[in-house]
Amino acid sequence: MPLVRYRKVVILGYRSVGKTSLAHQFVEGEFVEGYDPTVENTYSKIVTLGKDEFHLHLVDTAGQDEYSILPYSFIIGVHGYVLVYSVTSLHREVQAVEGKKLAESWGATFMESSARENQLTQGIFTKVIQEIARVENSYGQERHCHLM
Repeated sequence: MPLVRYRKVVILGYRSVGKTSLAHQFVEGEFVEGYDPTVENTYSKIVTLGKDEFHLHLVDTAGQDEYSILPYSFIIGVHGYVLVYSVTSLHREVQAVEGKKLAESWGATFMESSARENQLTQGIFTKVIQEIARVENSYGQERHCHLM
């Protein structure tokens, strides 16, 4: 029987950049045409990677402003984040090289996607799970709990 692991991932980004579309495409396998501003939605999906199953809990957040403060619910108990931005909804088109450069400066993985075209939608969340596992495994045997 596979080991089932729980993973909580928060999807962040400005208003109307496609956070809900990305989550909905991943979980339901369809693109939603209309735009209805999100307050906060949650999605769940079981993802199998190799021998392991992951219960992925996605938190689809309301659009954040540039200087908004993240609530504790977006920090505590969260294993990973997906930052979503639109390449065309800003006042100028954002080039992939700019996104890659920012991701590198943060030590993050960069992936371009389209929820409408279902490009890399599954791959994004698979990669998040893999990166969480990579970070957890990088601690090696150094992680111990000592009781005194």
